[in-house]
Amino acid sequence: MLTIGIVAVEPSADILGASLMQALLVTRQDIQFIGVGGPRMAAIGFKSLYSFSALSHMGFIEVLKHLPTLLSARRYLLSQFIEQKVDLFIGIDAPDFNLYLEEHLKKKSIKTVHYVSPSVWAWRSGRIHRIKRAVDLLLTLFPFEAQFYQKNAMKVQFVGHPLADEIGFDIDVNEARRKLNIDNEAKIIALFPGSRSAEIKYMARPFLEAAQLCYAQDSSLQFIVALPNEGLKEQFLVKCEDLFAHFPVTIQVGDSHTVLAAADVVLVKSGTVTLEALLYKKPMVIAFMASPISFWIARKIINVKYIGLPNLLTDKPLVPEILQEEAKPEVLAEALLAYFKDPQKSTVLKEEYVQLHRQLRCNASETAAKAIFELLAF
Repeated sequence: MLTIGIVAVEPSADILGASLMQALLVTRQDIQFIGVGGPRMAAIGFKSLYSFSALSHMGFIEVLKHLPTLLSARRYLLSQFIEQKVDLFIGIDAPDFNLYLEEHLKKKSIKTVHYVSPSVWAWRSGRIHRIKRAVDLLLTLFPFEAQFYQKNAMKVQFVGHPLADEIGFDIDVNEARRKLNIDNEAKIIALFPGSRSAEIKYMARPFLEAAQLCYAQDSSLQFIVALPNEGLKEQFLVKCEDLFAHFPVTIQVGDSHTVLAAADVVLVKSGTVTLEALLYKKPMVIAFMASPISFWIARKIINVKYIGLPNLLTDKPLVPEILQEEAKPEVLAEALLAYFKDPQKSTVLKEEYVQLHRQLRCNASETAAKAIFELLAF
């Protein structure tokens, strides 16, 4: 029996973890997976040692509020991985949490893998030294990340992104609209204000006010707000319920990929959803708002031109990014409407998306599994 410890504390990490588990099990069926994972990983037989939801928090200030819980969880997991004698540890993203585990487990002669590059190319570049100490193998989702680590003499493998393998090049918009009971001829703007409470707190109302301004200029538009669960739906309604009576907007809980497929244009917060929108070939506007203190700290320490993945991958402003105090509803609305006013803009953008999609389609989970077994010399 091979015992693999995994810590995945975000919904996006749960997706990566589940896909990787399946790929590893193709080669070896006698694997026990333990640690922290979400519902997708649990469905494949993952044994959870700690609550998935308890470890998912956003922002500098928000994390500080939960620091005692996070530190306690980290110590507990470390003791469990050592006690249960894991053969390998895989930390998926969450570098501040997982690098501690990796560093201490490696000292116990346990092989360590970090899946999803810490953003040392963007901020806190000094972490590269700790990563080299803590990690036997780094798996990156994007090619520019692997190039950075290769320059720093690290064992690294660019594997691509599982979503690029999962999502096809031809999107069936009509089928998605049928599932959502939307007319095929409708003009749809989809809003993705976030998957965490703190994101809804800061982005719900500006997003919906932007939608209302778009409708004031074009009454043929319809709007869908995509949210991952009922709890965030309730929070969104509390923030914005007074706006719903003024224009056609619905909330879709779950099934975010169907919403993306059905949309003509999307307004998204920064993060994995920008990649998903790219893979669904959707013109997008990226926005981000946080607490003033969190954003001030981020601005001081982050050394990168872009936050959205389409822009990071091409190293150019492929799609608009509108941040913090600049992200006023009227600015967001203008950027969204620009795609409808200039259809050629969307056509050119989609051509770029196809090239990026091809670049990221590398059978990611199978490539990652192969690299992991090579590390273990199986």
